[in-house]
Amino acid sequence: MRQFFDKMFWRSFSVIVVIYLIATLAYQSDYSGLILFVMAVASAFLSYKSLHRGLALAFLELFCNPHGVLVIAPFFGFSFTLRMAIFVGVMLGWGIGIFTRRYHISIHDVRLKQFILLALAIAIGFIMGGVSRDPSIVFSDGNAYFFLLYIFPILSVHWTQERRHELLQLLASGAVWVLFLSLGLLYVFSHFGENTLRTVYTFFRDLRVAEITNLGSGAYRIFIQSQTFVVIFGLMFFSFCAFVNCKRWWILFESLIITILLLSLSRSFWVGLAPAVVLIIALICSKGRASCRALMKQVPLHLAAVFLGVAMIYIVVLFPIPPQRVDSSFLAETFKDRAVEDQEVAISSRWNLLRPMVNLIIESPLVGHGFGKGVTFQTDDPRAREVSPDGTWTTYSMEWGWLELWIKMGLLGPVGFLYLAFEIVKRFLRGINGENGWLSIGLIASLVFIYATHLFSPYLNHPIGLGLLLFLIPFLPTKNSDAIPVAVLEFEPRLKAAKEMPVTASRST
Repeated sequence: MRQFFDKMFWRSFSVIVVIYLIATLAYQSDYSGLILFVMAVASAFLSYKSLHRGLALAFLELFCNPHGVLVIAPFFGFSFTLRMAIFVGVMLGWGIGIFTRRYHISIHDVRLKQFILLALAIAIGFIMGGVSRDPSIVFSDGNAYFFLLYIFPILSVHWTQERRHELLQLLASGAVWVLFLSLGLLYVFSHFGENTLRTVYTFFRDLRVAEITNLGSGAYRIFIQSQTFVVIFGLMFFSFCAFVNCKRWWILFESLIITILLLSLSRSFWVGLAPAVVLIIALICSKGRASCRALMKQVPLHLAAVFLGVAMIYIVVLFPIPPQRVDSSFLAETFKDRAVEDQEVAISSRWNLLRPMVNLIIESPLVGHGFGKGVTFQTDDPRAREVSPDGTWTTYSMEWGWLELWIKMGLLGPVGFLYLAFEIVKRFLRGINGENGWLSIGLIASLVFIYATHLFSPYLNHPIGLGLLLFLIPFLPTKNSDAIPVAVLEFEPRLKAAKEMPVTASRST
């Protein structure tokens, strides 16, 4: 388990706690601007001294903070956020490092060339939007793509196996934080009174961390967009277990991940999870009959994890201290009814949205309409009908994610993303038969998950999806990759002797 839970896990988890404490301080005071300035300067200093540490901070903030606004302050009529402060700091520290020749980057790096088509599509989106609508709307719609500029500092780091190992622990710490935050919110909302709930709900709503929906009978839906990384961690963990002797108590981690899938009531997660899991099974079985038989032997453990995941919700909700407010006899029925009700509304609204989106694509199939382009349709969402009683709704954040890419950036938008995925998967497939094959399979499955989820919920135009693409880059095999994968030494008996061998030293950054 050291692959995910080692020293860096505990350090990064502590940093997340500090970030949320700072966010609480900023929320209750007028020091938000000062805090953001300090964070930007600290990020710049950290990135200049040790670039991979600055990037670690950027990834960690992404994993635990869905919208990046834990701290927010006005800046010349513009909202400046914690994510922006870290971004400015990391890019500034990297830029100074490039100028002083502390760091360098090759424009011939094949990993950079993979992004060229996507970069052209994004440029088209800004140009088409800028010539036809308000620049502030264009920026608001397309600013997430600036997150991809992290590719330059990422490619300026020599990613040793030790540093890749640390990235896995960052993912684990973010996933565990979001997991326990979700369960903690479920506990609070199923046990405490109205005054407490109003305070907690307002805090997490204002910071855009969680969506908390009353399902009736004292049950609540807890959705945090960062739960995406909990699922991704779950895919990595599932792939890891398939390559080693999975210990029975490990199903506790899997059951907690299943609990999050149930709590979120996100159909998009299930849509993305299905092909990802099927792919993991197919790739493992392609390694030979022995691998397939070993995987089949673990089926009872995975089924037990499903039942334990369901039980976990009951354990948290029905915990008797303080006295819970849930009608236990109606709990399961409430979840089922709400899931069906939400599904009907969501499916109806999505189908109403589909025809107007297709019409926009037909109007300009090659270059699209640019960022900031809205679509008008009839929605059945009760929240929208409170504002517009006839259901007429205009939005530039659309549910059909791949069609939105086409509308905003033209045909090159989806093509650019698909080409990038093709290049990444092609290179990871070369490693599935190696000592760290579980890692290659898990990363491929994570990419499939986010691309499939984007069918119905936009993730690839959000730092969450873009961040995952960047997270994969350090794991791509290169000529300078270390020969011995540190992350698997513990579980590879034939490499036991390698423990006595010196691993290639990390290059100073």
